[in-house]
Amino acid sequence: MEINNIIVSRTDKIGDLVLSIPSFFMVKKMYPKAKLTVLVRNYNYDVVKNLSYIDEVIKIDDYEEKELEKKIEEIKAEIFIALYSDKNVAKLAKVSKAKWRVGPYSKISSFFSYNKGIWQKRSKSIKNEAEYNLDLIRSINRDLYDKVFEIDTKIVYKEEHKENAEKWLKENNIEKFILIHPFSGGSAKNLTDIQYSELIRRILEEKTDYSVVISSAKSDEKRAKEIARSSKKDNVKVFVNEGSLLNLAALIDRANLFIGTSTGPTHVAGALGKKIIGIYPIKKTQSPLRWGIYGNKNVDYILPEGKVEEDYSTKEFISWGEKDIVKILEILRSI
Repeated sequence: MEINNIIVSRTDKIGDLVLSIPSFFMVKKMYPKAKLTVLVRNYNYDVVKNLSYIDEVIKIDDYEEKELEKKIEEIKAEIFIALYSDKNVAKLAKVSKAKWRVGPYSKISSFFSYNKGIWQKRSKSIKNEAEYNLDLIRSINRDLYDKVFEIDTKIVYKEEHKENAEKWLKENNIEKFILIHPFSGGSAKNLTDIQYSELIRRILEEKTDYSVVISSAKSDEKRAKEIARSSKKDNVKVFVNEGSLLNLAALIDRANLFIGTSTGPTHVAGALGKKIIGIYPIKKTQSPLRWGIYGNKNVDYILPEGKVEEDYSTKEFISWGEKDIVKILEILRSI
């Protein structure tokens, strides 16, 4: 079959999208002459818009339902790939009229939307999310996939984003710094704001010539400023990202170290190849095995629970303590 147009859909959160970048890259590596169209949410557009191998990015939120369906049908794709499937994506797969509709087989209903794919019980969390995505790409043509396989996780920001980051650093008199993103949106266990304040205080007592930058969205600005104030250290600044996600990416790229939990900015740091300390639970569906950084081995994971899962009715680590802070301080001594 001649393949001229391919649609790949990933319409959920930032971290999920970053872990889909290797799949976008592999699709183009397998079919370099085909037009590659990627479907994303508005807030993820900036993550993929500068990737040279993606020919078109469609922000699905910009369209009414029928208008979007018409646009998808007009692409005349031979292959439609759903890296993440919900009822809306499943419907778009059928609307595309692609000969090969690739998606995860997880429920009986998925067989009505996808005619090519593999069984994926992702809730079992036996591999990284990026690998689950790549398994779907490989299912299209295993021999071709294996022949050209290459890992590429990179995201790309532009000079304007670098200039914005440098301007902010200059205005705040910051040179060497550790960037901490303490917010996860409730997707995984996390430290309390008080615990972050104490961690920052201990870090700056260890690294007296460094600053700490706390990054946050506008919605978390009040909490971020309180974390900074409670640390009782002068060299703590709050970066509130009200613009492009790539402004934050450029700032992360300037950091000497990134510290974060299982969330989008942590995966952005991973895609940039940064040195990372990831604070993760051990629960299968939230663990580094499933949601850890992909394609970047320069990561140290702090697992406060040790080997025994805590009570997951609470969003905070019960067992966080001195042992975890000491581990982080030991890692800091190497930078």
